[in-house]
Amino acid sequence: MDAPSENYTGSIASDTAEHDGSQPSTIDKGTSFQTQKAFTTLSAIGTGYGATNTAVGLLLVLGSTVPMGGSPLFFWGFILLIVVAWATASSLAELASAMPHPGGQYIWVNQLAPPSIRRGLSYSTAMISWLGAVATGASACLSASVGIFGVVSFLNPDFVYRRWMGFVAFQILNLVTMFCSFFEQALPKISKALLFVSVASAAVVFVTLFATSRQHASPETFFITISNTSGWQDGIAFLTGLSGINWSLCCLDLVTHLAEEIPSPSTNIPRALMWSIVVGFISGILVITSVLVNIPAVDADDDNSALILFYKISGSKAVAVGIWIPILVAIVGALWSIQVWQSRLSWTISRERGFPLHRYLGRIASEPFSTPVWSLVWSAAFSAAFGCLYLASEQAFNSLISTGLLLQYISYSTPVVLLLVQGRSTFRHGPFWYPRLGLMANLIMLGWTVVAIVFYCFPYQIPAEAEKMNYVSAVLIVVAFFICTIWFTFGRRNYQVNYFLRK
Repeated sequence: MDAPSENYTGSIASDTAEHDGSQPSTIDKGTSFQTQKAFTTLSAIGTGYGATNTAVGLLLVLGSTVPMGGSPLFFWGFILLIVVAWATASSLAELASAMPHPGGQYIWVNQLAPPSIRRGLSYSTAMISWLGAVATGASACLSASVGIFGVVSFLNPDFVYRRWMGFVAFQILNLVTMFCSFFEQALPKISKALLFVSVASAAVVFVTLFATSRQHASPETFFITISNTSGWQDGIAFLTGLSGINWSLCCLDLVTHLAEEIPSPSTNIPRALMWSIVVGFISGILVITSVLVNIPAVDADDDNSALILFYKISGSKAVAVGIWIPILVAIVGALWSIQVWQSRLSWTISRERGFPLHRYLGRIASEPFSTPVWSLVWSAAFSAAFGCLYLASEQAFNSLISTGLLLQYISYSTPVVLLLVQGRSTFRHGPFWYPRLGLMANLIMLGWTVVAIVFYCFPYQIPAEAEKMNYVSAVLIVVAFFICTIWFTFGRRNYQVNYFLRK
């Protein structure tokens, strides 16, 4: 590992200061900057892993992913994506260590991009990051809603689920988790509690299913035998099916946006990032083995949702529901973490005048809140709007939330590409820096971004039907149109990264 770069505290004025002269705005004079350092490395891990929540995410996508390849897809796909997640976390950690800032990706782009494209590319990255966070929050909201009604349907077979029920639960959970994110001093305590719940849930699933199972899968069934009913060839089905598993390893940039809320962000943020991957790997292996080892043979045509598989393994509805309840709590906790994530992005973007109403969205509320309350409301309102899309069209909503994963990868890749173009050898790095290993991580992440953009746009089954079509590519075009529109109508005149602070 190279020696750490020189630490300094200072500010670098943007090259386009003509928007407001040389003086910072009223917002920049203090009301928009977080002065409380409420988070520790452990609580940052709790918030970061709380959103990623690998074990819970894997359980949620069992039913949709198993038909693409069975147990081998889940096990080997998870191992592959853990490597990708390590590469992604390492790439983010290097940048966060060198340039700790709650803006994360768009700030790094602003520092690394050539002056001619700096503002436009930085703004696009900011919007992509924020939209990816909001879309992911909407997916967590719906997952919790569907999970709750899944228990009702499981215990009462006569119950008929309607989309409006999920919509109402979606909006209630969105409001509740938003309000629970208002108080800065409570956030670290909640994050530590949720970290415990998430890890304990994985352990409970592992112990309970192995204790109650009567049959086990053979090594060949678990590691080798592919069960693919998608219509695609096995290789394409494998890559397309990885989107669900990949969803359980997303949201990795969350902790980078806590740079003003944690001491020594140059070292603590990389630690939190890497430990989130370690926790995700261990908890993910626990749930994959506990579920799929204890099913003698996975039938891709059956209902393979986690709750049903719990019942098949344990033979008891009480046991199945008992181990599902803490998982529901962890899902709601993930939604809470995502509220923190998306609000920190809208807050920092607003400090650069990136949104309408930026004078309100860019402020930290006074005690007892000490959080960007209006940014929390703003981002939650967009999540609520996405929930309305679910009421209109489930397929359109699913495509929207699937796009959130790709938007995250695009926002991560943009500063990494600029870093490689500039040259890693000339980069003024921070304490977390591995020249050769870091380069490998950059290349793995960029390579996977290309693979994901291609294969995650494929239909999940062929022949493709309208009601089961994958509209991710169309949603990406809509997102691009939205960003171009807001840039030319608002951002081009107002957006300005005035100061970049290094600590």
